Amino acid sequence: MQTTRELEAALEAAIREATKYRSLVESAPDAIVVVDDAGRIVLLNAQTERMFGYARHELMGQPVETLVPTRLHGRHLLHRAAYVADPRVRVMGAGLELYGLRRDRTEFAVEISLSPISTDTGLLVSSAIRDVTDRKRAEDRFRALLESAPDAMVIVDRDGLIRLVNSQTERLFGYARAELLGKPVEMLVPARLRAQHPAHRRGYFDAPRVRPMGAGLELYGLRHDGGEFPVEISLSPLTTEGELLVSSSIRDITERKRFARMLSEKNVELERANRAKDRFLATMSHELRTPLNAVIGFTGTLLMQLPGPLNADQERQLRTVQGSARQLLSLINDLLDLAKIEAGKVVPELEPVSCRELLDSVAATLHPLAAAKGLHLEIAAPEPDIVVHTDRRALSQIVLNLATNAIKFTEQGEIRIAVEPTATGVTPGVALHVSDTGIGIRAADLPRLFEAFQQFGDARAREGSGLGLHLSQKLAEMLGGRIDCESTHRRGSRFTLTLAAS
Repeated sequence: MQTTRELEAALEAAIREATKYRSLVESAPDAIVVVDDAGRIVLLNAQTERMFGYARHELMGQPVETLVPTRLHGRHLLHRAAYVADPRVRVMGAGLELYGLRRDRTEFAVEISLSPISTDTGLLVSSAIRDVTDRKRAEDRFRALLESAPDAMVIVDRDGLIRLVNSQTERLFGYARAELLGKPVEMLVPARLRAQHPAHRRGYFDAPRVRPMGAGLELYGLRHDGGEFPVEISLSPLTTEGELLVSSSIRDITERKRFARMLSEKNVELERANRAKDRFLATMSHELRTPLNAVIGFTGTLLMQLPGPLNADQERQLRTVQGSARQLLSLINDLLDLAKIEAGKVVPELEPVSCRELLDSVAATLHPLAAAKGLHLEIAAPEPDIVVHTDRRALSQIVLNLATNAIKFTEQGEIRIAVEPTATGVTPGVALHVSDTGIGIRAADLPRLFEAFQQFGDARAREGSGLGLHLSQKLAEMLGGRIDCESTHRRGSRFTLTLAAS
């Protein structure tokens, strides 16, 4: 056992030997602490004084554990003994979080590199100490950001080794974090796909940029239990301390794929249903309209009394049959037209249409109906004539529907059909107005006026299916226009169809 004098002599000899390296130590950018094989400080530089807050003379000859937090002394003594037994250049405590202790007893994160120095008096150990507080703070923020990410995040280096993962990765793949760090990323790739993965990885490192991985390909992950699942992966380059890493954002798209498959199956079913509907409509068009036309035709023949005279009751009943048949035929025609429009089966046949000619044609058709009720039917069209580039049949059907409604719900007064040029911004257009002095529409009913099967107020007691305005609005939309309504209850209504001019 060495005496105190022998220990002091050994320390002095170690200090003299270490002093040879003073100029090298002072020029180092990091704090440098040189200790002997007994762990006593024999040399330090000015950076050490600034970093730890000690004067040089306060540390010389003191145990190096003076600079280590008390809670870590036991571990540090074991590490120091192990290093003396196997001295070599290496990082101290690789994979561990290391801390230094300042004179004011505050702790700070450090990174330490160890180097052995062989001397005539024995082994010296040089410790290069770097304050990594800022880096650790940045890393902590980065880890917090990583943990807050909704997807699994896996960061790998150029060799494909996993350097960092978040908790979502553990949950998604079923591995503990310690089982992944330092391991090849290919362990998360199904065996059947592993052979191609390193080449893809090298290709990315040669041209790193933010992009999806395997665009256009189906990608799969491999869980700890051997189960595969479809994934979507986004890659981002990440440079830290001059080293290029790659961050992979991995999302399980099992539910999305299942939903897409269900949607595809539903689309197939919908297409089948549409084909069945088309067949039904074609059948309805023939099977229902043909007998109805026959009923209407035969009742007309009977009402003309060609087979023989009718008494008053017979004539009244036949007119009821004929009216009901015509109403049903109108409903069927409206339903068929709506179904075709909503199925996209109606393609407008655009042509130049004279507004004056169209209104005259409508007036000729409706004049007997208006005259029967004692209503005045007025047509107003400017000179020169306005020409619109549109579907003649659809436009005629809209005006007929609006004017027929006006006559139906007007007991006295007049029906006026007018056309005038308009302009929306720089786009020229045309407005067709159908006005009446009829029963009007309540303000509360206007928002639902163009919905299917809607009848309001007094209209409930009258003939009609409630499809006419709905169909007219659909036809207007098909022509690139729209119908608006202004109405005062009991004082009349004005419907306006707006279209672009030719």
